[in-house]
Order: sequence, then C-alpha cells, then structure tokens
Amino acid sequence: MIVINARFLTQPITGVQRFAVEISRILKKKLPNKVHFVTHPGVIHLDLSKELDAEVIGFNKSHIWEQIDLYLYLIRKKKPLLISFGYTGPLFYNNQIVSIHDMAFKYYRETFSKSFSALYNFLVPKIAKKCLHVITVSESAKKELIQELDIPSEKITVVYNGLSDVFKAKGQPLPNKDRYILTVSSHHPRKNYQRLLEAFSLLENKSIKLFVIGNEIKHFSQSLENKDFDYGKRVKFLKNISDEKLSAYYENAELFVFPSLYEGFGIPVIEAMSKNIGCVVSDIPVFREITGGSVIFVDPKKVESILKGIEAGLILDKKEIDYKISNKFSWETSAGKVLELIK
Repeated sequence: MIVINARFLTQPITGVQRFAVEISRILKKKLPNKVHFVTHPGVIHLDLSKELDAEVIGFNKSHIWEQIDLYLYLIRKKKPLLISFGYTGPLFYNNQIVSIHDMAFKYYRETFSKSFSALYNFLVPKIAKKCLHVITVSESAKKELIQELDIPSEKITVVYNGLSDVFKAKGQPLPNKDRYILTVSSHHPRKNYQRLLEAFSLLENKSIKLFVIGNEIKHFSQSLENKDFDYGKRVKFLKNISDEKLSAYYENAELFVFPSLYEGFGIPVIEAMSKNIGCVVSDIPVFREITGGSVIFVDPKKVESILKGIEAGLILDKKEIDYKISNKFSWETSAGKVLELIK
C-alpha cells in the first residue's frame, strides 16, 4: 500500500493544492489498488474526495493530525510509503516522499502569520533531511532547496506543474464586455500587487480595467483591498472563481500581468500562455525557465518598469503571439515522473 497524505482535501485550492489534486487523480487511475488517500475531518472538496475514495481518519486537524493521527495510522499499517504533497508530513516518519514547492516560508517569513512561519521554518528543514526523497516544481526551486536545506541534489526530483484540461477548452462566456488587464493569485504580499496597482493608476489609458482574481488566505498577512490609490471603479476584485470561469477570464483579457517578487513555479503564467494572450511577468529565474523568454519581462521592484511592461503589452499584435512553450507542461508527464520515483 502507498498512502497519500490528502490534507489538500480540506484546503482552498492554490498552486500547492492544484499540484496535489492533479497528480493524485492520475495516481489513482494508474495505481487503483495500491494508493490509499487519507485525510482529517473537515473535507471541503467532497466530489474530489469521493473520486479519490479518501478515508477520513483520526480526530485532530491540520499539523496536529499529521504528527499524531496520521503517524499512528502509518505505524498500524506497518510503515507503508507515504507521499505528502504539501511541504509537511509526520516529523518522525522517514519512509515518505515530500513535495516542497519553494522557500517562500523562509525568504518571506514576515509576510506569513507568526504561527505559520514558525511552524514551517521548524518542520520543513527537518522533514526534508529525514525523508526518502523531495519533489519540487522547478530547477530554480531545486537550487534554492539544495542551498537552504542542505540536502544533496540527487535527493531532489523536479516535477513541473501542468496545464489542467479545463484551460485547454474554451471557457464560459462572460456576462460583460469590459476591456481589462488580468492578474491571478492569492493575496500574498510577495505577489507584489501594491506595485501593480500603483503602476495601473499611472496608466494613461483610463478606459481599461484591472481584474484581480484570487482569494485571501488566512496565513497571509495583507489584504489588497486596503489600497492607497483611488481607482474609482477601474479595479475589480473577484473571489471564488471556478476554473471554467477563470478560463474565460484568461481568454477575454487584453493582457495578463504577473509581477510576483518570488515564485517556485507560477501556474497562472502557463495558464495565461495557453490562451495566447500577451503576458507581462517578473524577470526572476523561474519565469526565465518556464516561459523560454517568450514574454515581456519587467523589474518587479520598480513601478515604472511594470508600467512600461503593461504599455508594451497592450499594443502587442495578438496574431503574433504563439506560446508553444506551454505545451510542454503536462500533468500526465509530471505524474509519470512521480510514478517512476515510487517504483
């Protein structure tokens, strides 16, 4: 038996959970009688839980559940291989593969809640050293893990995020015909939205809007809607958007902008590229890696650079955009790497 730590079934979907969900679905199909998904009480993705035939075990929740309920369950099951897709797992359980997507919890620790930051900076380095193997989502992230966690290169496998099927199909029609620039992410300070909002306020074209799609996450310490600039009705914050609607928002956008200060991967970038819309992104190593240099790069620490990137993006001829690079990001390929690792 291979046990999958399915805590992601109790969490809102961000990039980390997306990775867990898509890989888990394929593992369930490829190894139907070998993988067993376990989670704690409080499942919010009921259909997905049913699809994975997940078992709710124990009484605790969150990290306490991992350290006590999950650990005891594994001992009773004679210590099977455990796969934990979300940075953490039982600290004293060595027979596990853990995915660590980036080092944001260390590099940007002041932007997380104190309890979250303290816990991750304590648990993750120790688990990374104890576990059998580590998965991460880019070569850029792998370099950081080697440097910061002091683990050997051969202990880390890069498994890229993929492009979900919903973004390969045509999205639902939108109810309005606004011309808008789009950005997509949870409300984390390192996503650099304050500089983006300031750059947008300086844009001469006042007829275009900015749509910000993403939810606030309780561990993050800043809300976008406490903004210092007067945009009138030009900035629209959209929350709890389904993937089907998100696909449509990508398709109908004039431009996609993602000025993040730091990423381990950046799934919205490949989602936007798959729709062949102009993309303006931060000039950081991981975006050089996954885009192949086929986007407009900006200095995320300079408002003027972000503004110039937006202005350049808005005059791009969409007929000349062809982001074939996005075709290489497949969940099937990524799950295949995880299967090889398991074997």
